[in-house]
This record gives sequence, C-alpha cells and structure tokens, in this order.
Amino acid sequence: MKLSELANGVPGATLEGNGDVDITGIAYDSRRVKPGDVFVAVEGLNVDGHAYAADAVVKGAAAVAVEREVPLPRGTPLLRLTSTRVGLAELAAEFYGRPSRRLKVAGITGTDGKTTTTHMAEHVLQASGVVAGAMSTVSYTITGGGEVDNVSGQTTMEAPDVQAWLARMVEAGVAYAVIETTSHALVQERVRACEFDVAAFTNIGHDHLDYHATWEAYVEAKARLIDLTANGADKGIEKTAVLNRDDVSYERLSRRPIARRWTYGLTTAADLHPLDLNVTGSGSRFRMRTPLGETEVSLHVPARFNIYNALCAAGVCLALGVPLESVGTGLAGFEGVRGRLELVDVGQDFRVFIDFAHSAGALASALAELRPFTPGRLIVVFGSTARSDHDRPGMGRAAADFADFFIITTDDPLDEDPVEIAREVQSGAEGKAPGRDYEIVIDRRAAIRRAIELAKPGDCVLLAGKGHERTMRTAAGSEPWDERAEAEAAIKERLAIR
Repeated sequence: MKLSELANGVPGATLEGNGDVDITGIAYDSRRVKPGDVFVAVEGLNVDGHAYAADAVVKGAAAVAVEREVPLPRGTPLLRLTSTRVGLAELAAEFYGRPSRRLKVAGITGTDGKTTTTHMAEHVLQASGVVAGAMSTVSYTITGGGEVDNVSGQTTMEAPDVQAWLARMVEAGVAYAVIETTSHALVQERVRACEFDVAAFTNIGHDHLDYHATWEAYVEAKARLIDLTANGADKGIEKTAVLNRDDVSYERLSRRPIARRWTYGLTTAADLHPLDLNVTGSGSRFRMRTPLGETEVSLHVPARFNIYNALCAAGVCLALGVPLESVGTGLAGFEGVRGRLELVDVGQDFRVFIDFAHSAGALASALAELRPFTPGRLIVVFGSTARSDHDRPGMGRAAADFADFFIITTDDPLDEDPVEIAREVQSGAEGKAPGRDYEIVIDRRAAIRRAIELAKPGDCVLLAGKGHERTMRTAAGSEPWDERAEAEAAIKERLAIR
C-alpha cells in the first residue's frame, strides 16, 4: 500500500512528504521495526514512542506517525495525527483492509468470566454451522483453522496484532468473530477499529484499580465497548448490549445509548433467565427463557457462575442471529476452557480442579461454588501476584472463609519477595492457625504435591491462580510452568506410592 493511500483512509491524518513510498507494515515498538513499516509513536505508561522515532527511521521505517514535533532525518515522510493511540488502531485497520467490516463481531468484557464466555459463544456459533473465530486470554482460534496459544501476556493484544488476526480470519472464511476485550484495551484504543455488532458484559468487580484508580473509572472504561458498538459500521445486525441484570454495574451500563439492550440473570427481571434450574457438581440443567422464546439447556461445566456465562453467551449468539434451538444445542456441547475450573482426573478418589482465580473475589467465588458439592474437605493452593490491587489479605480471608485447609504459595512474584507476599496474604486469615488450618509453602511445585498428599476420598483440591498460563514470572525472568502437568505428576506420584 502506498503511504498516501493509507493516509487517505485514516480520519484526521495529514501527510507531509513523499506519499508514494510503499508501506509493508505497521509498527509501534522501535525495537521491532522492519524496513517498509510505518512507525507510530505512541506514548505508553513508561515509555514515549516519540523519543524513538528517529531510531525507527534508522532501522528502516518508511514513514513516521506522530502527534507532536520530533526530530527526524531530513526527508522522512510524516503522518500527523491528533492521537497516535487512535491513529495506531485506524492505520492498522486500514492497512489490513478494514477486516471487521466483513465479519459479524462481538466483544465480551467484564472482570470475571470473559474468557469462558468468549469461547462459549464461539462454540455455539460453530455448532450452529457457521465459521467462527475467537480471540481470548487463552488462545486465538479459527473454525477448522487451528488454535494458537496467546503468549503475548495481554488478553487483548495491540491494535496491529488484533487487526492482523481479524484479517487472517477473513482470509480463512470466518463469518463471526468473538473478541475478549479488557478495560486496558478499551482505554488504550486497541479495539477502536473493530466495528462491533454486540457488546456483552459479565460482571464488573474491583480489579485493575492500580490502573483505573476508582471503580467508577473502571466501569466507564468498560462502557466504552457499548459506545464502540453503537457507533460501529452497519452490517445488518441491530447493535446490541448484553448486560448482567444481577451485577452492580447494570444501572450505570444501562444508561449508555444503543439500539437494543438485552439483560440476563437468575431472576425473571432479566430478559434471559433460567427456569426449573437444577445445579449439580458437574453442571446444570434448565429451561432458558429469552426474548425469542424458550429452549432447554444442559451445561456440562460446573459452577453457578457458568450459568451466568452461558446466559451471556446465549444473548450474544441470539443477537448475532443464531437460531434459538441451535443455542441450546451448542451450549450442551461446550466442554469448558483450559484453566477455568478444569477437572484433572487420572483415576484418583478425590477431585482436583485448576482455575485462573487470582484475585480475592474470584477465589471466593470458585471456592463457594465447589463447597456444596464437596462431601469431604475443600483444600486450596493459591498465591498472590505482584499486582497489589488483587487484595492479598482478601485472598487470605476468602480461603479462611470457604476452605477447610489452604496452602499459600507463589504466583508470578516478579521482583517482589514471595515470602513477603505470602505474609500479606496470611494477614487476612485471622483466627486460623498455621499448621492446623493452613501452611505456607513458597515453592509452588511442592505446594501442589503437599495438597495432593493431604487429600482423602471425597475431598476436593483447587489449584488457583495459574490456570492456563505457561510461565511463572519471577525476578529471574519467565520460567516454563504447566499447572495441569504439575497436578497430574503429583497425583500419579501419590497413586504410585500407594
């Protein structure tokens, strides 16, 4: 693409210099610039790309996009933008041919449940006979085109990566895309040019307050997904917001203007809700009432929060035009997501689950769901990450309130002392005695083996925090980690000893 063609497709872009240069890519990291790229100088939390614009030209950038004056080699083609954050998304979308205009797109956001709901919706779409794709914390998938682990460290990658994947979907014949969307991605304009048709919300808890400062600001960041959807390109689908009627965020989100608003929840006040609900330790059955009628649903994933996830996914798929009966059938075939209450069974006489719960609220929720269906003891292994806003004492309280025995261990400490993190978690376990009610085992591998060693018939062991992740991030860097492999090894070791 010629630079002039690229500039003409981006609102507010002003071109200075030679517009006939060939553009072969969009870059935002000067260290990764390739010859022919447009380098977009984005101001980040810690680094301002404007300081590296000249370096990018030296490395072969064909042009530079800026929002203020920067020193550049003479003759460098320049794109002036009001906002390079917005411009990065628009440039990437234009470069890849505005792929989301050729897809029906749903965005799913929230504090907990985003990943499961994203893959639930994708599965239902696939089961209905359409070609679908998903982008999530766990993986990027295309029906019939395989699955790629998301190793970026970001739930929603930067705009050029998002647009490149959407273009790949279009090339593969995908018709529907479901994008897990974070508050960071919304504030940082990573999904600005994704042309959403449906915006869905799981819940909004107290998370990422180190970034957003207040819960109100966090909700406002999430609400941008409704704005993007309402203002997206018209693709023949009524722009729809799918909201959790039972969540505290509902009142704020419901004020956001959009063509259609559907709610879901466990009571008849919601547009989508369950009737004759029967919950077991392995799933649930219910009749789902929706704005388009009723259908039977049989879920084969445990926990009450997965009923919420299923209702949300159903709302998304119905809004995208999937027939009601196909939604019920699709939900019945969903077998879960790696690292989300994932059962580990190698023949032991107690249950072991792996879950990504890594905040106080998520840990309490997971334990509360397992409690009623655990005839023996509920044992949990968990730690707190280097992120301070996950409420370390709160995690200790959650374990003290819901578990019979817990082991505090390590979870992505980065450059913090894991022992000090564990002590902060321990401070929330008031009234619980070390040795009798809990232990601190800093080495996570040893902690998992200790929990498996303690488990008896009828017990349930929850390994919380790592979920699907493939690395443990410490002061020494990222080390390979596989929670399921560690759990299986510990169980097999115990079974062999017996």
